[in-house]
Amino acid sequence: MRIAALDCGSNSFHLIVADVETGGRIQVLDRAKELVRLGDTTLHTGVIPPELFRRALDALKFLRRIADRHKPDALVAVATSAVREAQNGGEFVRAARDEVGIDIRVIRGDEEARLIYLGARGSLDLGKRRVALFDLGGGSLEVVLADAQELYFTASLKLGVIRLSEACPVSDPPTPRERAHLAERVRSLLEPVIARVHAMGFDFVAFTSGTALALAGLLGLERERPGSQRTTALPLKTLLDLEGRLAGMRAVERARLPGLDARRGDTIYTGAVVLRTVLELTGAAEAALCETALREGIIAEYVASNRPGILLVDEFPDLRRRGVMELARRCQFREEHATHVARLALSIFHQTRRLHGLPKGDAELLEYAALLHDIGFHVAAHRHHRHTEYLIQSHEMSGFSREEVNVLALVARYHRKAEPNKGHDAFATLSKSDRGRVRHLAAILRVADALDRTQARLVRSVRCVVTEKTIEMRLDVDGDPELELWAARRKGDLLEELTSRKLRLTVDAVREREDAADARGRLQVVK
Repeated sequence: MRIAALDCGSNSFHLIVADVETGGRIQVLDRAKELVRLGDTTLHTGVIPPELFRRALDALKFLRRIADRHKPDALVAVATSAVREAQNGGEFVRAARDEVGIDIRVIRGDEEARLIYLGARGSLDLGKRRVALFDLGGGSLEVVLADAQELYFTASLKLGVIRLSEACPVSDPPTPRERAHLAERVRSLLEPVIARVHAMGFDFVAFTSGTALALAGLLGLERERPGSQRTTALPLKTLLDLEGRLAGMRAVERARLPGLDARRGDTIYTGAVVLRTVLELTGAAEAALCETALREGIIAEYVASNRPGILLVDEFPDLRRRGVMELARRCQFREEHATHVARLALSIFHQTRRLHGLPKGDAELLEYAALLHDIGFHVAAHRHHRHTEYLIQSHEMSGFSREEVNVLALVARYHRKAEPNKGHDAFATLSKSDRGRVRHLAAILRVADALDRTQARLVRSVRCVVTEKTIEMRLDVDGDPELELWAARRKGDLLEELTSRKLRLTVDAVREREDAADARGRLQVVK
Protein backbone atom coordinates (compact mmCIF):
# COMPACT_ATOMS: atom_id res chain seq x y z
CA MET A 1 0.00 0.00 0.00
CA ARG A 2 1.22 3.50 -0.81
CA ILE A 3 0.61 6.24 1.76
CA ALA A 4 1.30 9.98 1.65
CA ALA A 5 1.74 11.69 5.04
CA LEU A 6 1.59 15.46 5.45
CA ASP A 7 2.69 17.36 8.55
CA CYS A 8 1.43 20.96 8.63
CA GLY A 9 3.78 22.39 11.24
CA SER A 10 4.15 25.90 12.58
CA ASN A 11 7.47 26.30 10.75
CA SER A 12 7.43 23.87 7.81
CA PHE A 13 4.99 21.69 5.92
CA HIS A 14 6.54 18.25 5.33
CA LEU A 15 5.40 15.50 2.97
CA ILE A 16 6.60 11.94 2.64
CA VAL A 17 5.30 9.25 0.31
CA ALA A 18 6.03 5.66 1.28
CA ASP A 19 5.22 2.10 0.30
CA VAL A 20 4.12 -0.10 3.19
CA GLU A 21 4.79 -3.80 2.84
CA THR A 22 2.53 -6.51 4.27
CA GLY A 23 4.82 -6.97 7.27
CA GLY A 24 4.65 -3.25 8.06
CA ARG A 25 8.06 -2.25 6.68
CA ILE A 26 8.04 1.32 5.33
CA GLN A 27 10.01 2.30 2.24
CA VAL A 28 10.08 6.06 1.65
CA LEU A 29 9.74 6.97 -2.03
CA ASP A 30 9.76 10.75 -1.91
CA ARG A 31 10.08 13.68 0.47
CA ALA A 32 9.19 17.34 0.05
CA LYS A 33 9.16 20.38 2.30
CA GLU A 34 7.79 23.91 2.18
CA LEU A 35 9.06 26.37 4.79
CA VAL A 36 5.73 28.15 5.25
CA ARG A 37 6.36 29.81 8.63
CA LEU A 38 2.68 29.54 9.49
CA GLY A 39 3.50 30.39 13.09
CA ASP A 40 4.79 33.87 12.18
CA THR A 41 2.52 36.33 14.05
CA THR A 42 -0.09 33.54 14.32
CA LEU A 43 1.35 32.16 17.56
CA HIS A 44 1.46 35.68 18.98
CA THR A 45 -1.88 37.08 17.76
CA GLY A 46 -3.90 33.85 17.63
CA VAL A 47 -5.01 34.52 14.05
CA ILE A 48 -3.56 33.28 10.75
CA PRO A 49 -3.18 36.51 8.70
CA PRO A 50 -4.50 36.54 5.10
CA GLU A 51 -1.08 36.44 3.42
CA LEU A 52 0.04 33.43 5.51
CA PHE A 53 -3.34 31.77 5.02
CA ARG A 54 -2.89 31.95 1.24
CA ARG A 55 0.80 30.95 1.39
CA ALA A 56 -0.11 27.86 3.40
CA LEU A 57 -2.84 26.83 0.94
CA ASP A 58 -0.45 27.32 -1.99
CA ALA A 59 2.09 25.11 -0.19
CA LEU A 60 -0.57 22.44 0.30
CA LYS A 61 -1.43 22.55 -3.41
CA PHE A 62 2.23 22.14 -4.33
CA LEU A 63 2.73 19.22 -1.95
CA ARG A 64 -0.54 17.65 -3.09
CA ARG A 65 0.70 17.67 -6.70
CA ILE A 66 3.88 15.88 -5.63
CA ALA A 67 1.88 13.29 -3.70
CA ASP A 68 -0.54 12.74 -6.59
CA ARG A 69 2.32 11.87 -8.95
CA HIS A 70 2.89 8.75 -6.86
CA LYS A 71 -0.84 7.81 -6.88
CA PRO A 72 -1.07 7.05 -3.14
CA ASP A 73 -3.83 4.82 -1.79
CA ALA A 74 -4.28 7.20 1.13
CA LEU A 75 -3.22 10.75 2.04
CA VAL A 76 -3.17 11.49 5.77
CA ALA A 77 -2.56 15.02 7.05
CA VAL A 78 -2.20 16.54 10.52
CA ALA A 79 -1.69 20.09 11.76
CA THR A 80 0.03 21.18 14.96
CA SER A 81 0.51 24.32 17.11
CA ALA A 82 -0.19 27.18 14.70
CA VAL A 83 -3.46 25.77 13.38
CA ARG A 84 -4.42 24.34 16.76
CA GLU A 85 -4.13 27.71 18.51
CA ALA A 86 -5.42 30.01 15.75
CA GLN A 87 -8.96 31.35 16.07
CA ASN A 88 -9.37 30.82 12.33
CA GLY A 89 -7.70 27.40 12.37
CA GLY A 90 -11.05 25.80 11.58
CA GLU A 91 -11.42 28.05 8.55
CA PHE A 92 -8.00 26.95 7.32
CA VAL A 93 -8.94 23.28 7.73
CA ARG A 94 -12.14 23.86 5.74
CA ALA A 95 -10.26 25.75 3.03
CA ALA A 96 -7.72 22.93 2.76
CA ARG A 97 -10.56 20.47 2.30
CA ASP A 98 -12.57 22.57 -0.17
CA GLU A 99 -9.73 24.06 -2.25
CA VAL A 100 -7.07 21.37 -2.10
CA GLY A 101 -9.03 18.23 -1.28
CA ILE A 102 -7.00 17.46 1.84
CA ASP A 103 -8.68 16.57 5.14
CA ILE A 104 -6.44 17.84 7.92
CA ARG A 105 -6.69 16.45 11.44
CA VAL A 106 -5.65 19.01 14.08
CA ILE A 107 -3.82 17.19 16.88
CA ARG A 108 -3.05 18.10 20.47
CA GLY A 109 0.47 18.32 21.83
CA ASP A 110 0.36 14.92 23.56
CA GLU A 111 -0.88 13.29 20.36
CA GLU A 112 1.90 15.00 18.41
CA ALA A 113 4.47 13.60 20.87
CA ARG A 114 3.01 10.09 20.54
CA LEU A 115 3.21 10.21 16.73
CA ILE A 116 6.79 11.50 16.93
CA TYR A 117 7.65 8.48 19.07
CA LEU A 118 6.03 6.09 16.59
CA GLY A 119 8.05 7.63 13.78
CA ALA A 120 11.37 7.83 15.58
CA ARG A 121 11.51 4.40 17.16
CA GLY A 122 11.82 2.74 13.77
CA SER A 123 15.23 4.31 13.15
CA LEU A 124 16.65 4.88 16.64
CA ASP A 125 18.82 2.06 17.94
CA LEU A 126 16.81 1.49 21.10
CA GLY A 127 17.39 -2.17 21.90
CA LYS A 128 16.62 -2.32 25.61
CA ARG A 129 17.58 1.32 26.13
CA ARG A 130 15.30 4.18 27.12
CA VAL A 131 15.50 7.45 25.15
CA ALA A 132 14.71 11.01 26.10
CA LEU A 133 13.60 12.36 22.72
CA PHE A 134 13.16 16.06 21.94
CA ASP A 135 11.44 17.39 18.81
CA LEU A 136 11.81 21.15 18.37
CA GLY A 137 9.28 22.76 16.04
CA GLY A 138 8.13 26.27 15.28
CA GLY A 139 5.44 26.41 17.95
CA SER A 140 6.36 23.79 20.51
CA LEU A 141 8.95 21.41 21.87
CA GLU A 142 7.73 17.83 22.26
CA VAL A 143 9.38 15.71 24.95
CA VAL A 144 9.14 11.93 24.85
CA LEU A 145 10.47 9.28 27.23
CA ALA A 146 10.21 5.78 25.78
CA ASP A 147 11.85 2.52 24.87
CA ALA A 148 11.22 0.19 21.94
CA GLN A 149 8.02 -1.21 23.48
CA GLU A 150 6.49 1.48 25.65
CA LEU A 151 5.85 5.21 25.81
CA TYR A 152 6.36 6.33 29.43
CA PHE A 153 6.00 10.10 29.36
CA THR A 154 5.17 12.94 26.96
CA ALA A 155 5.05 16.70 27.30
CA SER A 156 4.44 19.57 24.89
CA LEU A 157 6.13 22.86 25.83
CA LYS A 158 5.53 26.24 24.23
CA LEU A 159 9.19 26.52 23.33
CA GLY A 160 9.09 26.46 19.52
CA VAL A 161 11.64 28.58 17.71
CA ILE A 162 9.10 30.93 16.09
CA ARG A 163 7.16 31.37 19.35
CA LEU A 164 10.35 32.09 21.30
CA SER A 165 11.67 34.52 18.70
CA GLU A 166 8.45 36.53 19.01
CA ALA A 167 8.11 36.21 22.79
CA CYS A 168 11.78 37.15 23.44
CA PRO A 169 12.79 39.55 20.66
CA VAL A 170 16.49 40.31 20.51
CA SER A 171 18.66 42.81 18.73
CA ASP A 172 20.41 41.92 15.50
CA PRO A 173 22.83 40.55 16.57
CA PRO A 174 21.63 39.92 20.17
CA THR A 175 23.34 41.67 23.06
CA PRO A 176 24.92 39.64 25.90
CA ARG A 177 22.04 40.65 28.19
CA GLU A 178 19.44 39.52 25.66
CA ARG A 179 21.24 36.24 25.20
CA ALA A 180 21.26 35.63 28.95
CA HIS A 181 17.56 36.52 29.24
CA LEU A 182 16.62 34.12 26.41
CA ALA A 183 18.68 31.29 27.91
CA GLU A 184 17.12 31.84 31.35
CA ARG A 185 13.60 31.77 29.94
CA VAL A 186 14.31 28.52 28.12
CA ARG A 187 15.87 26.97 31.20
CA SER A 188 12.96 27.94 33.46
CA LEU A 189 10.45 26.25 31.15
CA LEU A 190 12.56 23.15 30.60
CA GLU A 191 13.70 22.43 34.16
CA PRO A 192 10.45 21.01 35.62
CA VAL A 193 9.89 18.66 32.69
CA ILE A 194 13.46 17.43 32.48
CA ALA A 195 13.42 16.87 36.26
CA ARG A 196 10.54 14.41 35.70
CA VAL A 197 12.45 12.75 32.87
CA HIS A 198 15.47 12.41 35.16
CA ALA A 199 13.34 10.91 37.91
CA MET A 200 11.99 8.24 35.54
CA GLY A 201 15.44 7.53 34.09
CA PHE A 202 16.82 7.35 30.56
CA ASP A 203 19.87 5.97 28.78
CA PHE A 204 20.48 8.53 26.06
CA VAL A 205 19.15 11.74 24.47
CA ALA A 206 18.00 12.15 20.87
CA PHE A 207 16.95 15.13 18.77
CA THR A 208 14.59 15.09 15.82
CA SER A 209 13.37 18.19 14.00
CA GLY A 210 14.23 20.47 11.12
CA THR A 211 16.11 22.80 13.47
CA ALA A 212 18.26 20.04 14.96
CA LEU A 213 19.09 18.68 11.52
CA ALA A 214 19.85 22.17 10.23
CA LEU A 215 22.32 22.68 13.08
CA ALA A 216 23.91 19.32 12.28
CA GLY A 217 24.22 20.44 8.66
CA LEU A 218 26.03 23.63 9.70
CA LEU A 219 28.47 21.48 11.68
CA GLY A 220 29.04 19.17 8.72
CA LEU A 221 27.61 16.17 10.53
CA GLU A 222 26.19 13.32 8.46
CA ARG A 223 22.61 12.73 9.52
CA GLU A 224 21.07 9.35 10.16
CA ARG A 225 18.95 8.11 7.29
CA PRO A 226 15.84 5.97 7.82
CA GLY A 227 16.80 2.31 7.92
CA SER A 228 20.40 3.04 8.88
CA GLN A 229 21.78 1.48 12.04
CA ARG A 230 24.39 4.20 12.48
CA THR A 231 23.37 7.35 14.35
CA THR A 232 25.34 10.58 14.19
CA ALA A 233 25.67 12.45 17.47
CA LEU A 234 25.46 16.20 18.10
CA PRO A 235 28.04 16.93 20.86
CA LEU A 236 27.23 19.53 23.52
CA LYS A 237 30.63 21.20 23.22
CA THR A 238 30.34 21.57 19.45
CA LEU A 239 26.78 22.89 19.74
CA LEU A 240 27.86 25.41 22.37
CA ASP A 241 30.61 26.71 20.06
CA LEU A 242 28.14 26.98 17.16
CA GLU A 243 25.64 28.84 19.33
CA GLY A 244 28.32 31.41 20.17
CA ARG A 245 29.18 31.93 16.49
CA LEU A 246 25.51 32.31 15.53
CA ALA A 247 24.98 34.84 18.34
CA GLY A 248 27.70 37.04 16.88
CA MET A 249 26.07 37.18 13.43
CA ARG A 250 23.26 39.27 12.09
CA ALA A 251 20.22 37.38 10.77
CA VAL A 252 21.13 38.18 7.18
CA GLU A 253 24.60 36.69 7.72
CA ARG A 254 23.14 33.52 9.19
CA ALA A 255 20.79 33.27 6.21
CA ARG A 256 23.83 33.15 3.91
CA LEU A 257 25.49 30.25 5.74
CA PRO A 258 26.17 27.34 3.36
CA GLY A 259 23.61 24.57 3.70
CA LEU A 260 21.10 26.59 5.74
CA ASP A 261 17.69 27.52 4.37
CA ALA A 262 17.73 31.32 4.29
CA ARG A 263 14.33 31.48 5.97
CA ARG A 264 15.82 29.90 9.10
CA GLY A 265 18.27 32.77 9.52
CA ASP A 266 16.20 34.50 12.21
CA THR A 267 15.35 31.36 14.24
CA ILE A 268 18.41 29.09 14.02
CA TYR A 269 20.17 30.84 16.91
CA THR A 270 17.11 30.43 19.16
CA GLY A 271 16.99 26.75 18.22
CA ALA A 272 20.63 26.31 19.19
CA VAL A 273 19.89 27.85 22.61
CA VAL A 274 16.99 25.48 23.27
CA LEU A 275 18.82 22.31 22.26
CA ARG A 276 22.02 23.28 24.06
CA THR A 277 19.98 23.87 27.22
CA VAL A 278 18.34 20.47 26.84
CA LEU A 279 21.74 18.80 26.77
CA GLU A 280 22.96 20.74 29.80
CA LEU A 281 19.87 19.96 31.89
CA THR A 282 19.82 16.29 30.97
CA GLY A 283 23.53 16.00 31.69
CA ALA A 284 24.12 14.37 28.30
CA ALA A 285 27.40 15.01 26.49
CA GLU A 286 25.71 14.54 23.11
CA ALA A 287 22.40 13.84 21.40
CA ALA A 288 21.69 11.24 18.75
CA LEU A 289 20.22 12.74 15.57
CA CYS A 290 17.13 11.07 14.17
CA GLU A 291 15.57 12.16 10.88
CA THR A 292 12.35 10.19 11.21
CA ALA A 293 9.62 11.80 13.28
CA LEU A 294 6.05 13.00 12.92
CA ARG A 295 5.52 12.14 9.23
CA GLU A 296 6.76 8.58 9.70
CA GLY A 297 4.64 8.38 12.86
CA ILE A 298 1.54 9.31 10.86
CA ILE A 299 2.25 6.40 8.53
CA ALA A 300 3.01 4.01 11.39
CA GLU A 301 -0.30 4.88 13.03
CA TYR A 302 -2.16 4.45 9.75
CA VAL A 303 -0.55 1.05 9.26
CA ALA A 304 -1.53 -0.08 12.76
CA SER A 305 -5.13 1.11 12.30
CA ASN A 306 -5.62 -0.15 8.75
CA ARG A 307 -3.67 -3.39 8.56
CA PRO A 308 -6.56 -5.36 6.97
CA GLY A 309 -6.80 -2.71 4.26
CA ILE A 310 -3.06 -2.85 3.64
CA LEU A 311 -3.24 -6.62 3.27
CA LEU A 312 -6.04 -6.11 0.74
CA VAL A 313 -3.89 -3.73 -1.29
CA ASP A 314 -1.15 -6.35 -1.53
CA GLU A 315 -3.66 -9.05 -2.39
CA PHE A 316 -5.67 -6.92 -4.83
CA PRO A 317 -3.56 -4.14 -6.41
CA ASP A 318 -6.47 -3.12 -8.67
CA LEU A 319 -8.47 -0.37 -6.93
CA ARG A 320 -11.89 -1.52 -8.15
CA ARG A 321 -11.41 -5.18 -7.26
CA ARG A 322 -10.01 -4.19 -3.88
CA GLY A 323 -13.12 -2.15 -3.08
CA VAL A 324 -15.35 -5.05 -4.03
CA MET A 325 -13.41 -7.54 -1.92
CA GLU A 326 -13.26 -5.14 1.01
CA LEU A 327 -17.06 -4.91 1.00
CA ALA A 328 -17.47 -8.66 0.48
CA ARG A 329 -15.22 -9.56 3.39
CA ARG A 330 -16.70 -6.91 5.63
CA CYS A 331 -20.05 -8.59 5.06
CA GLN A 332 -18.51 -12.03 5.72
CA PHE A 333 -19.49 -13.36 2.30
CA ARG A 334 -19.35 -17.04 1.41
CA GLU A 335 -16.17 -16.78 -0.59
CA GLU A 336 -16.05 -20.24 -2.18
CA HIS A 337 -19.64 -20.01 -3.39
CA ALA A 338 -19.26 -16.40 -4.61
CA THR A 339 -16.05 -17.01 -6.54
CA HIS A 340 -17.47 -20.20 -8.09
CA VAL A 341 -20.63 -18.40 -9.25
CA ALA A 342 -18.45 -15.58 -10.65
CA ARG A 343 -16.39 -18.08 -12.63
CA LEU A 344 -19.47 -19.77 -14.09
CA ALA A 345 -21.07 -16.42 -14.90
CA LEU A 346 -17.99 -15.18 -16.75
CA SER A 347 -17.82 -18.42 -18.73
CA ILE A 348 -21.45 -18.06 -19.83
CA PHE A 349 -20.95 -14.35 -20.61
CA HIS A 350 -18.02 -14.96 -22.97
CA GLN A 351 -19.62 -17.96 -24.67
CA THR A 352 -22.87 -16.10 -25.41
CA ARG A 353 -21.46 -12.73 -26.48
CA ARG A 354 -22.91 -12.92 -29.96
CA LEU A 355 -26.36 -13.09 -28.36
CA HIS A 356 -26.14 -10.29 -25.79
CA GLY A 357 -23.63 -8.07 -27.64
CA LEU A 358 -22.30 -6.47 -24.44
CA PRO A 359 -18.73 -5.10 -24.42
CA LYS A 360 -15.99 -7.10 -22.73
CA GLY A 361 -15.81 -4.47 -20.00
CA ASP A 362 -19.23 -5.51 -18.73
CA ALA A 363 -17.78 -8.89 -17.83
CA GLU A 364 -15.99 -7.17 -14.97
CA LEU A 365 -19.26 -5.75 -13.60
CA LEU A 366 -20.84 -9.19 -13.89
CA GLU A 367 -17.97 -10.77 -11.99
CA TYR A 368 -18.19 -8.17 -9.20
CA ALA A 369 -21.98 -8.57 -8.98
CA ALA A 370 -21.48 -12.33 -8.65
CA LEU A 371 -18.92 -11.87 -5.89
CA LEU A 372 -21.31 -9.60 -3.98
CA HIS A 373 -24.68 -11.15 -4.79
CA ASP A 374 -25.22 -12.75 -1.38
CA ILE A 375 -23.72 -10.11 0.95
CA GLY A 376 -27.25 -9.15 1.98
CA PHE A 377 -27.23 -12.21 4.26
CA HIS A 378 -25.04 -10.07 6.53
CA VAL A 379 -28.18 -8.04 7.29
CA ALA A 380 -30.85 -10.76 7.11
CA ALA A 381 -31.67 -13.85 5.10
CA HIS A 382 -35.17 -12.57 4.32
CA ARG A 383 -35.06 -10.36 1.20
CA HIS A 384 -31.28 -10.60 1.23
CA HIS A 385 -31.16 -9.58 -2.44
CA ARG A 386 -32.63 -6.19 -1.49
CA HIS A 387 -30.11 -5.82 1.34
CA THR A 388 -27.34 -6.60 -1.16
CA GLU A 389 -28.47 -3.73 -3.38
CA TYR A 390 -28.49 -1.34 -0.42
CA LEU A 391 -25.06 -2.39 0.82
CA ILE A 392 -23.48 -1.85 -2.59
CA GLN A 393 -25.18 1.51 -3.08
CA SER A 394 -24.10 2.78 0.36
CA HIS A 395 -20.48 1.57 0.16
CA GLU A 396 -17.79 3.90 -1.18
CA MET A 397 -16.91 2.01 -4.36
CA SER A 398 -13.58 3.60 -5.26
CA GLY A 399 -12.80 3.64 -8.98
CA PHE A 400 -16.43 3.15 -10.09
CA SER A 401 -18.64 5.78 -11.68
CA ARG A 402 -22.06 6.37 -10.16
CA GLU A 403 -23.66 4.72 -13.19
CA GLU A 404 -21.48 1.63 -12.78
CA VAL A 405 -22.39 1.35 -9.10
CA ASN A 406 -26.10 1.52 -10.01
CA VAL A 407 -25.70 -1.24 -12.60
CA LEU A 408 -23.59 -3.38 -10.25
CA ALA A 409 -26.07 -3.04 -7.39
CA LEU A 410 -29.09 -3.92 -9.54
CA VAL A 411 -27.45 -6.90 -11.26
CA ALA A 412 -26.65 -8.29 -7.81
CA ARG A 413 -30.18 -7.56 -6.60
CA TYR A 414 -31.83 -9.37 -9.49
CA HIS A 415 -29.93 -12.62 -8.96
CA ARG A 416 -33.16 -13.97 -7.42
CA LYS A 417 -36.90 -13.27 -7.05
CA ALA A 418 -38.42 -10.61 -9.35
CA GLU A 419 -36.85 -9.89 -12.72
CA PRO A 420 -35.83 -6.32 -13.65
CA ASN A 421 -38.85 -4.14 -14.45
CA LYS A 422 -39.74 -0.48 -14.58
CA GLY A 423 -41.97 -0.83 -11.55
CA HIS A 424 -38.77 -0.71 -9.46
CA ASP A 425 -37.72 2.91 -9.02
CA ALA A 426 -33.98 2.25 -9.06
CA PHE A 427 -34.25 0.32 -12.32
CA ALA A 428 -36.65 2.81 -13.91
CA THR A 429 -34.24 5.72 -13.38
CA LEU A 430 -31.47 4.03 -15.40
CA SER A 431 -30.79 5.02 -18.98
CA LYS A 432 -32.21 2.73 -21.66
CA SER A 433 -28.78 1.25 -22.41
CA ASP A 434 -28.08 0.62 -18.71
CA ARG A 435 -31.45 -1.08 -18.28
CA GLY A 436 -30.43 -3.43 -21.10
CA ARG A 437 -27.09 -4.13 -19.45
CA VAL A 438 -28.75 -4.94 -16.14
CA ARG A 439 -31.25 -7.30 -17.74
CA HIS A 440 -28.63 -9.26 -19.70
CA LEU A 441 -26.11 -9.44 -16.87
CA ALA A 442 -28.76 -10.38 -14.32
CA ALA A 443 -30.06 -13.12 -16.64
CA ILE A 444 -26.61 -14.71 -16.74
CA LEU A 445 -26.06 -14.30 -12.99
CA ARG A 446 -29.41 -15.94 -12.18
CA VAL A 447 -28.42 -19.07 -14.12
CA ALA A 448 -24.84 -19.13 -12.75
CA ASP A 449 -26.10 -18.82 -9.17
CA ALA A 450 -28.62 -21.61 -9.77
CA LEU A 451 -25.84 -23.88 -11.05
CA ASP A 452 -24.37 -23.77 -7.54
CA ARG A 453 -27.69 -24.15 -5.75
CA THR A 454 -26.26 -26.51 -3.12
CA GLN A 455 -23.06 -24.41 -2.78
CA ALA A 456 -21.13 -27.66 -3.16
CA ARG A 457 -19.56 -26.62 -6.52
CA LEU A 458 -20.94 -29.77 -8.17
CA VAL A 459 -21.04 -28.07 -11.58
CA ARG A 460 -17.39 -27.72 -12.39
CA SER A 461 -17.75 -25.94 -15.73
CA VAL A 462 -20.25 -25.00 -18.44
CA ARG A 463 -19.92 -25.44 -22.20
CA CYS A 464 -22.48 -23.43 -24.21
CA VAL A 465 -23.66 -24.51 -27.65
CA VAL A 466 -25.83 -21.85 -29.29
CA THR A 467 -28.19 -22.73 -32.14
CA GLU A 468 -30.99 -20.83 -33.84
CA LYS A 469 -33.52 -22.06 -31.29
CA THR A 470 -31.60 -23.17 -28.21
CA ILE A 471 -28.82 -22.46 -25.78
CA GLU A 472 -27.54 -25.82 -24.69
CA MET A 473 -25.45 -25.75 -21.51
CA ARG A 474 -23.39 -28.90 -21.18
CA LEU A 475 -22.36 -29.30 -17.57
CA ASP A 476 -19.19 -30.97 -16.38
CA VAL A 477 -20.24 -32.23 -12.97
CA ASP A 478 -18.74 -33.79 -9.90
CA GLY A 479 -21.68 -35.59 -8.28
CA ASP A 480 -25.44 -35.52 -8.69
CA PRO A 481 -26.54 -31.99 -9.77
CA GLU A 482 -30.27 -32.62 -9.41
CA LEU A 483 -30.95 -29.45 -7.39
CA GLU A 484 -28.73 -27.36 -9.66
CA LEU A 485 -30.61 -28.51 -12.77
CA TRP A 486 -33.96 -27.82 -11.11
CA ALA A 487 -32.91 -24.32 -10.01
CA ALA A 488 -31.34 -23.37 -13.35
CA ARG A 489 -34.50 -24.34 -15.25
CA ARG A 490 -36.58 -22.18 -12.90
CA LYS A 491 -34.25 -19.18 -13.13
CA GLY A 492 -33.48 -19.40 -16.84
CA ASP A 493 -36.69 -17.63 -17.96
CA LEU A 494 -35.09 -14.20 -18.31
CA LEU A 495 -32.18 -15.56 -20.37
CA GLU A 496 -34.65 -17.36 -22.65
CA GLU A 497 -36.73 -14.21 -23.08
CA LEU A 498 -33.75 -11.98 -23.93
CA THR A 499 -32.14 -14.43 -26.38
CA SER A 500 -35.39 -15.83 -27.87
CA ARG A 501 -33.95 -19.30 -27.35
CA LYS A 502 -34.89 -22.24 -25.21
CA LEU A 503 -32.43 -23.14 -22.45
CA ARG A 504 -31.40 -26.81 -22.42
CA LEU A 505 -29.28 -28.31 -19.67
CA THR A 506 -27.38 -31.56 -20.13
CA VAL A 507 -24.84 -33.37 -18.01
CA ASP A 508 -21.60 -33.97 -19.84
CA ALA A 509 -21.37 -37.71 -20.43
CA VAL A 510 -17.59 -37.54 -20.80
CA ARG A 511 -17.22 -36.81 -17.12
CA GLU A 512 -19.55 -39.69 -16.23
CA ARG A 513 -17.52 -42.15 -18.36
CA GLU A 514 -14.30 -40.99 -16.68
CA ASP A 515 -15.83 -41.63 -13.26
CA ALA A 516 -16.95 -45.09 -14.34
CA ALA A 517 -13.50 -45.90 -15.72
CA ASP A 518 -11.87 -44.78 -12.46
CA ALA A 519 -14.25 -47.01 -10.51
CA ARG A 520 -13.46 -50.04 -12.69
CA GLY A 521 -9.75 -49.40 -12.26
CA ARG A 522 -10.07 -49.32 -8.47
CA LEU A 523 -12.08 -52.57 -8.56
CA GLN A 524 -9.39 -54.36 -10.61
CA VAL A 525 -6.72 -53.29 -8.15
CA VAL A 526 -8.73 -54.79 -5.26
CA LYS A 527 -9.12 -58.12 -7.11
